[in-house]
Amino acid sequence: MPILEIFVVTSTAITFCVEFAYLHSERADNFTWVLQMLKEHITSGEVEVIVTDRDVALLNAVEYVFPKVVNLLCLFHVCQNVKAKCKMTVFPKKKQVQIMEAWEALVYSYDETQYYMNLVNFEGICSSSSIFNDNVHDKWLIPHKERFVEAWTNRVIHFGNTTTQRVQSAHWSLKRILQDNIGDICSVWETINSMIVLQHSKIIASFEKTIIQKVHRHSNRLYANLRGVVSKNVIDHIVAEFDRVKYVGIDKSECRCTVRRTHGLPCVCEIARYSMISRSIMLDVIHIWCTKLTFHDDGSSKPSKLSMKHEIKVIVKNFDELDVPGKIALKGKLREIVHPSTTLMCPLVDKVKTKGAPNKVWKPRSSVKKLTPRPSVNKVQQPRVRIFKDWLSVEIQKFIDNIINVGEDGNCAYRAVAALLGMSENFWAFIHEECVVELQEFISHYEIIYDGKIFVQQLIHNVYVEQVATLDNWIIGCDCNFGYTM
Repeated sequence: MPILEIFVVTSTAITFCVEFAYLHSERADNFTWVLQMLKEHITSGEVEVIVTDRDVALLNAVEYVFPKVVNLLCLFHVCQNVKAKCKMTVFPKKKQVQIMEAWEALVYSYDETQYYMNLVNFEGICSSSSIFNDNVHDKWLIPHKERFVEAWTNRVIHFGNTTTQRVQSAHWSLKRILQDNIGDICSVWETINSMIVLQHSKIIASFEKTIIQKVHRHSNRLYANLRGVVSKNVIDHIVAEFDRVKYVGIDKSECRCTVRRTHGLPCVCEIARYSMISRSIMLDVIHIWCTKLTFHDDGSSKPSKLSMKHEIKVIVKNFDELDVPGKIALKGKLREIVHPSTTLMCPLVDKVKTKGAPNKVWKPRSSVKKLTPRPSVNKVQQPRVRIFKDWLSVEIQKFIDNIINVGEDGNCAYRAVAALLGMSENFWAFIHEECVVELQEFISHYEIIYDGKIFVQQLIHNVYVEQVATLDNWIIGCDCNFGYTM
């Protein structure tokens, strides 16, 4: 039976499963039932954006249950489909490269004017490949361009989620935990419940880390009102926009205000005005999702309804139930909160010397010499077995500390990394998962390194390996002047 999982992304950029369901079949009525169950459990806020694949039944169900929601299509899978069709119908290979470059420029058009200019260029390059051109127009551009082309997707708040890569990563982790599809419903429930509990703990830890941990690059006075209140990932987006201020300034035509529309955050021209008047960025200009650092509804979405009446009643009730020492201790803690200038800490009686090392006590050496020195014991070291030593030159062998022969299932590099980190080489799947998390968490940095979104998304797709890695799943970084192969 197919399993449907629905994921959301927290303000700290962690993927979290909110619903899963086993379906009898992938039909519109089954999808509709699942989405209605989800809608009933949404107690606050509204669903604004959903990212899916081009499944007609699922698209119809989303439109029926959430008629006001913007349903985006996974940009990565759209580009993969177009690329596969291009390889099948367009020759020679040089022509394929030209078409895919024109396609990438088309989908990343920042407004409609640029889109139609790039469309003319794309159609001109595809003029000799009518089959491919007709397929792309009929299947993607005419019915669905508003769902994946940036000229339209940048008009809605999606917080950078325009692909289903996060969902695939989480689904791959679940399949790896389940191992097979022959378990009963009870065992599957226990497994999924354990996974959700771990996700919950990870999210709480990320919330606490954001509130407590200080980041040096966030020490600018512009972020004084945001530190500890909004996610660090959000402040990183604002920092990236601030770095563009010296090139863009307050010119809206250069700024384009993309971050304001897609993330609900101050864009370059807004930050430039804050820096000109020496003011910190106000919390009111930040989208309410970015300030969500708890699972509970604390009323932060409606500041006028914020109150402490319930908490005060609980404190008074607990105070009445305590004994005399407990009441004294609780009252002292509350006094420190109400009167921050007072504290129970007292200065030390004696000043403690914290600098300098303690003086050494000099002892005279004995003049008696040992007549019979202790014989030294020579340790016999067993020579390491070097399986591949005949393949290596003598000059290289003296720099090698050890050689590990790992399994040969296509995951040899990941097995070697796991072994070198002190784990068993059987933890290669964990290394795969960590690579996916690294690429997704810092995808904006890797897009700069690899000069394009498509290459990074292809890189993430190649890392997904369940058992045996084929040649397509090997990661080769020679094209980017990086000396690694996995």
